[in-house]
Amino acid sequence: MKLIINVLKYLVSIILLYLVIDSYGVSIYELLLIINYKYILLIFFISFLQYSLSAYRWMYISKYTDLNISFSYSLRFYYISNFMNNILPGGIIGDIYRIYHSAENKNELFKMGKSFQSVVFERLSGQIMLFGTFLVSLTIYFFIHNKFVAFLYLFFPSFIIIIMIRWFLKKKIKKMIQDKLIGKNFFSIFTGAVFWNHLFLSFLVVSSYILIYIIAALSLGLDIDYLAFLVFTPIILFSMTLPISIGGWGIRETTALFISFLLGLPANISISVAIIYGLLNLICSLPGLVLFLGTKTR
Repeated sequence: MKLIINVLKYLVSIILLYLVIDSYGVSIYELLLIINYKYILLIFFISFLQYSLSAYRWMYISKYTDLNISFSYSLRFYYISNFMNNILPGGIIGDIYRIYHSAENKNELFKMGKSFQSVVFERLSGQIMLFGTFLVSLTIYFFIHNKFVAFLYLFFPSFIIIIMIRWFLKKKIKKMIQDKLIGKNFFSIFTGAVFWNHLFLSFLVVSSYILIYIIAALSLGLDIDYLAFLVFTPIILFSMTLPISIGGWGIRETTALFISFLLGLPANISISVAIIYGLLNLICSLPGLVLFLGTKTR
């Protein structure tokens, strides 16, 4: 059954990519031929900073789950994890490998121990900031373009959802886990100064993702609407995390296509940038392959 699900994920990526390229392939190919490689070198540098910040965030959060890992260890396995997530189905196998390798007891891998908590909480920090960035950027977009009714449609459901999540965490989840170690760790990490510290790191990481996406567009010589890219990049990044494809391929390009319709952007441009971003994301993770080949089980 697991094999069938994994095969289906590969098929989802292949079919969606085929449909997109079949419709816009010629225009995309012409754009890819004019890449300015000076921008690509800049992206490689920003990507290294991004990995370093992400690794530091994992190391920082790990301290509060009583898991002591060094920055070099964290950086090494962040590269390995991202490389795995780029080539394997689901987008989470790399994170499972991080949990496994940093676990002190391999037989209790998913019993919410130190390593499990550190990886899950670190990923959660990034998702919170990604969602927050999307809400803020979309709000700015609505106000600049005088779309006040659209803002209200965004504000009230978002406000209600946030209130419900806050209530659910305080009333239900807290009662369930407050006396357990995972509960104490969760509330120590997601409250007070510790929360704002790793959230700031997540802000820098998400900003680097958006910056790389914008630079990928500039590498094609495109005259882009920076605010529009600020709005839809978090949506595309989030779509890549859905465990239904391989490294976000197909899903990312399809999401870019739909967003181009919503924002009135040329479809071939949106898809080309998504493809360039995906290729660069894979290339920037290649050090993870080298590090994986030289890794021994802890």
